[in-house]
Amino acid sequence: MLGVFIFRILANIKSKAMKYLIYTAALLLTTASLTAQEIKLKDDVVYSSDKPAFSFAKKSLNNELYVYKLNTKEEVLNMIVDNNNTESKVDDGKKIVFAKQNTTIQSKTFRNRKWDFLIALLLEEKVIDLKGDINLDNLKRFKAKYDDNDVSKTMR
Repeated sequence: MLGVFIFRILANIKSKAMKYLIYTAALLLTTASLTAQEIKLKDDVVYSSDKPAFSFAKKSLNNELYVYKLNTKEEVLNMIVDNNNTESKVDDGKKIVFAKQNTTIQSKTFRNRKWDFLIALLLEEKVIDLKGDINLDNLKRFKAKYDDNDVSKTMR
Protein backbone atom coordinates (compact mmCIF):
# COMPACT_ATOMS: atom_id res chain seq x y z
CA MET A 1 0.00 0.00 0.00
CA LEU A 2 2.78 2.42 0.93
CA GLY A 3 4.70 1.38 -2.18
CA VAL A 4 1.77 2.27 -4.47
CA PHE A 5 1.42 5.64 -2.77
CA ILE A 6 5.14 6.41 -3.19
CA PHE A 7 5.11 5.19 -6.80
CA ARG A 8 2.25 7.60 -7.63
CA ILE A 9 4.10 10.50 -6.05
CA LEU A 10 7.32 9.66 -7.88
CA ALA A 11 5.49 9.36 -11.23
CA ASN A 12 4.31 12.99 -10.95
CA ILE A 13 7.69 14.46 -9.99
CA LYS A 14 10.01 15.58 -12.80
CA SER A 15 13.18 16.31 -10.77
CA LYS A 16 15.51 13.36 -10.27
CA ALA A 17 16.88 14.89 -7.06
CA MET A 18 13.39 15.17 -5.57
CA LYS A 19 12.57 11.58 -6.58
CA TYR A 20 15.77 10.40 -4.93
CA LEU A 21 14.99 12.38 -1.77
CA ILE A 22 11.45 10.98 -1.46
CA TYR A 23 12.61 7.43 -2.19
CA THR A 24 15.37 7.68 0.43
CA ALA A 25 12.99 9.12 3.04
CA ALA A 26 10.46 6.35 2.40
CA LEU A 27 13.17 3.71 2.65
CA LEU A 28 14.41 5.12 5.96
CA LEU A 29 10.90 5.26 7.41
CA THR A 30 10.13 1.65 6.55
CA THR A 31 13.54 0.46 7.76
CA ALA A 32 13.19 2.30 11.07
CA SER A 33 9.83 0.71 11.78
CA LEU A 34 11.19 -2.76 11.05
CA THR A 35 14.14 -2.50 13.45
CA ALA A 36 12.25 -1.24 16.51
CA GLN A 37 12.22 -3.59 19.51
CA GLU A 38 8.84 -4.60 20.84
CA ILE A 39 9.12 -4.41 24.63
CA LYS A 40 6.43 -5.50 27.07
CA LEU A 41 6.48 -5.40 30.86
CA LYS A 42 4.33 -8.14 32.35
CA ASP A 43 4.38 -10.17 35.58
CA ASP A 44 7.75 -8.77 36.72
CA VAL A 45 9.40 -9.81 33.42
CA VAL A 46 10.53 -7.61 30.53
CA TYR A 47 9.74 -9.30 27.21
CA SER A 48 11.54 -8.45 24.00
CA SER A 49 9.64 -9.77 20.96
CA ASP A 50 7.70 -12.11 23.30
CA LYS A 51 10.91 -13.63 24.75
CA PRO A 52 11.86 -13.02 28.40
CA ALA A 53 14.86 -10.69 28.60
CA PHE A 54 14.98 -9.09 32.06
CA SER A 55 13.29 -9.15 35.44
CA PHE A 56 11.97 -5.92 36.92
CA ALA A 57 10.46 -4.45 40.05
CA LYS A 58 8.40 -1.29 40.41
CA LYS A 59 8.82 0.73 43.59
CA SER A 60 7.69 4.06 45.09
CA LEU A 61 4.16 3.94 43.73
CA ASN A 62 5.46 2.97 40.26
CA ASN A 63 7.75 6.00 40.12
CA GLU A 64 10.83 3.78 40.08
CA LEU A 65 11.62 0.80 37.87
CA TYR A 66 14.52 -1.51 38.69
CA VAL A 67 15.70 -3.74 35.85
CA TYR A 68 17.63 -6.92 36.68
CA LYS A 69 19.28 -9.65 34.67
CA LEU A 70 16.70 -12.35 34.04
CA ASN A 71 15.83 -14.44 37.12
CA THR A 72 18.47 -12.73 39.28
CA LYS A 73 18.71 -9.69 41.51
CA GLU A 74 21.77 -8.37 39.66
CA GLU A 75 20.74 -4.82 38.84
CA VAL A 76 21.29 -3.62 35.28
CA LEU A 77 19.78 -0.15 35.72
CA ASN A 78 17.02 1.71 37.44
CA MET A 79 14.77 4.48 36.17
CA ILE A 80 13.18 7.15 38.31
CA VAL A 81 10.48 9.74 37.69
CA ASP A 82 12.18 12.98 38.71
CA ASN A 83 9.78 15.72 39.79
CA ASN A 84 12.61 18.01 41.00
CA ASN A 85 10.73 18.32 44.32
CA THR A 86 8.25 20.74 42.78
CA GLU A 87 4.56 20.49 42.04
CA SER A 88 5.00 21.89 38.54
CA LYS A 89 5.21 19.26 35.81
CA VAL A 90 7.11 21.61 33.46
CA ASP A 91 10.50 20.71 34.93
CA ASP A 92 9.80 16.98 35.41
CA GLY A 93 11.88 14.34 33.70
CA LYS A 94 13.25 10.87 34.16
CA LYS A 95 16.58 9.62 35.46
CA ILE A 96 18.26 6.48 34.23
CA VAL A 97 20.83 5.25 36.75
CA PHE A 98 23.56 2.75 35.94
CA ALA A 99 24.84 2.12 39.48
CA LYS A 100 27.80 -0.15 38.64
CA GLN A 101 29.05 2.30 36.01
CA ASN A 102 28.43 5.27 38.33
CA THR A 103 26.48 7.01 35.56
CA THR A 104 23.20 8.92 35.75
CA ILE A 105 21.30 10.31 32.78
CA GLN A 106 18.65 12.89 33.56
CA SER A 107 16.40 14.07 30.74
CA LYS A 108 13.21 16.05 30.32
CA THR A 109 12.94 14.48 26.86
CA PHE A 110 11.79 11.26 28.54
CA ARG A 111 9.16 13.03 30.69
CA ASN A 112 6.11 11.54 28.95
CA ARG A 113 7.71 8.27 27.86
CA LYS A 114 6.78 4.93 29.36
CA TRP A 115 9.26 2.51 30.88
CA ASP A 116 9.02 0.09 27.95
CA PHE A 117 9.93 2.87 25.48
CA LEU A 118 13.06 3.72 27.48
CA ILE A 119 14.16 0.08 27.64
CA ALA A 120 13.59 -0.26 23.89
CA LEU A 121 15.61 2.91 23.31
CA LEU A 122 18.51 1.59 25.39
CA LEU A 123 18.45 -1.65 23.41
CA GLU A 124 18.17 0.19 20.08
CA GLU A 125 21.10 2.47 20.96
CA LYS A 126 23.00 -0.70 22.02
CA VAL A 127 23.63 0.64 25.52
CA ILE A 128 22.40 -2.67 26.93
CA ASP A 129 21.97 -6.03 25.27
CA LEU A 130 19.42 -8.74 25.97
CA LYS A 131 21.83 -10.47 28.37
CA GLY A 132 21.99 -7.33 30.53
CA ASP A 133 25.54 -6.40 29.58
CA ILE A 134 26.33 -2.69 29.25
CA ASN A 135 28.48 -1.26 26.45
CA LEU A 136 30.42 1.61 28.06
CA ASP A 137 31.20 3.42 24.78
CA ASN A 138 27.53 3.41 23.78
CA LEU A 139 26.56 4.48 27.31
CA LYS A 140 28.86 7.52 27.04
CA ARG A 141 27.40 8.38 23.62
CA PHE A 142 23.84 7.95 24.94
CA LYS A 143 24.63 10.20 27.92
CA ALA A 144 26.09 12.88 25.64
CA LYS A 145 23.02 12.67 23.42
CA TYR A 146 20.24 12.75 26.03
CA ASP A 147 21.55 14.01 29.39
CA ASP A 148 20.22 17.49 30.30
CA ASN A 149 23.01 17.96 32.85
CA ASP A 150 25.78 17.32 30.30
CA VAL A 151 28.22 20.23 30.59
CA SER A 152 29.17 20.11 26.89
CA LYS A 153 25.54 20.83 25.94
CA THR A 154 25.25 23.87 28.17
CA MET A 155 28.57 25.32 27.01
CA ARG A 156 27.56 25.58 23.32
